[in-house]
Amino acid sequence: MLPLDAERREEYALWSAIVEWERRHPPEGGSVTWNDQRAVYRQCVAAVRGHETAAGPGEAARPHPDPQVELWAALLHTFADGLAAQIMKTPGEVPPDTAARLLRSLLRAVPERPAG
Repeated sequence: MLPLDAERREEYALWSAIVEWERRHPPEGGSVTWNDQRAVYRQCVAAVRGHETAAGPGEAARPHPDPQVELWAALLHTFADGLAAQIMKTPGEVPPDTAARLLRSLLRAVPERPAG
């Protein structure tokens, strides 16, 4: 999720190029890269809240029935994108250990699913 080392920074640069290409050639039905990312974050939050993860990409792409999963997936998506941009655009300002700690803190803030 975050470009914390050289390999992940290369992956981020490639991903950024793909996103830029998609921005210049918008697909019908909306952004594929955005929707794919949101599905990943939705799965992460669903798992943190104790839900079973989706059986496949199609299921993960659909909104989760738990509104808290949708809310926290949006927050995680926005947070991770912003943190990744800071790491890449202002190297040294957010060290990898700080970025990882911030991400863990956000994930710990996800409320537990009510019992029952």
